Amino acid sequence: MITQSSTDGDVLKPQHIEIKAIVLYITTFFQSTGASLIWPITTLYMHNILHQSMTISGMVVMGLSVTMMIGNWLGGRLFDHWSPYKAMTLSVGVALATLLMLTFWHSWPVFAIFMLILGFADGLIYTLLNAYAATIQSVDTRKIFNFQYLFMNIGVVAGTAIVGFLFDYGVKYVFGGASTMYLVFFALVVKYFNIKGLTKQSARAAKSTFKTPIVIYAILGLAFAFYMSYILWETVIATHMTDLGMTTKDYSFLWTLNGIIIIFGQGLLNRIIVYLPLRLTVLGGSTLFAISFLVLIQAKTYPMFIASFIILTIGEIFASPQIPAWIDKLSDPNAKGHAQGLLTMIVSLGRAIGPLYGGLLIDSGSYKILFASVFGIMIFFVCLTLILNTFHLKK
Repeated sequence: MITQSSTDGDVLKPQHIEIKAIVLYITTFFQSTGASLIWPITTLYMHNILHQSMTISGMVVMGLSVTMMIGNWLGGRLFDHWSPYKAMTLSVGVALATLLMLTFWHSWPVFAIFMLILGFADGLIYTLLNAYAATIQSVDTRKIFNFQYLFMNIGVVAGTAIVGFLFDYGVKYVFGGASTMYLVFFALVVKYFNIKGLTKQSARAAKSTFKTPIVIYAILGLAFAFYMSYILWETVIATHMTDLGMTTKDYSFLWTLNGIIIIFGQGLLNRIIVYLPLRLTVLGGSTLFAISFLVLIQAKTYPMFIASFIILTIGEIFASPQIPAWIDKLSDPNAKGHAQGLLTMIVSLGRAIGPLYGGLLIDSGSYKILFASVFGIMIFFVCLTLILNTFHLKK
């Protein structure tokens, strides 16, 4: 925050160096919608249309996660030590150019190469959006990340609903639709993201002597466990349900239900979120999230899967958008990009490791062992974070 003084020495009203919250929400929506047109069909397109093996398809998806992690890390560095506006403009520009090229050239192996580039650009974008959100001071940080999460999920619902319709007409229409979303995103960035005061933070970040509290690393561990577990619902649990006789339609309905609960749940939560301690929302939500996997251990019927997913979604509503808010509160105020970059990188790592971890435990054990281990890992990090945060508060 900065202040201006008049010529007679009076201090004028403080001005915040920040982006308008509504602009952040709208850009998050367009980015999320565009991205959600792509990820549901990536493996399907490579395997069914380009006739690549599931192993090759899996390697590309893993590579996409790796390039996204590199982008996550670099995005934080660029935000703190370069120009947030130039970094965002360049990142969205690369993503838009890649999607436009994919619209016309999507054969093998060009598709895989472009997807790796897109993963890198989106990694940059996710960190930069979070870092911009963390600079907003005129609204409570918890509300900012809650609303950002809400608009992101509205985008996911919109994107996943549209992609099935477009894919029937040809993959070029999917990439064309995503290009349109990112074109609007790019226009909004060019017009509204040039917040000149943010460029001055790079000098402060370079001189900062802030000592990172150890509890941050416990929260990062919790975020890793959270998203490593979450990705199981997008991968191995789908196979588990069909093995038990449930249909693909049954599985897809769960995600529709997930989106509806998040949209309405976040709207209600935003009214009370400022009155709830961050440790309560994150640790309480994560505990609920973990409990959903205990339900999965016994799940053999569709209603039990629905019950598990509802518990998981409620936990997600409380914990997921508040993790970046808690990280921001505990991190160096002059290096917001670095903190959010670490978080988004850890999230990408969890999403990359999850399918591999799930596959290994299923092949060598069973689904029950997998779900029990996930519950144990989650509860371990919840307890570790609680203990270290207690020590941190006493200091």
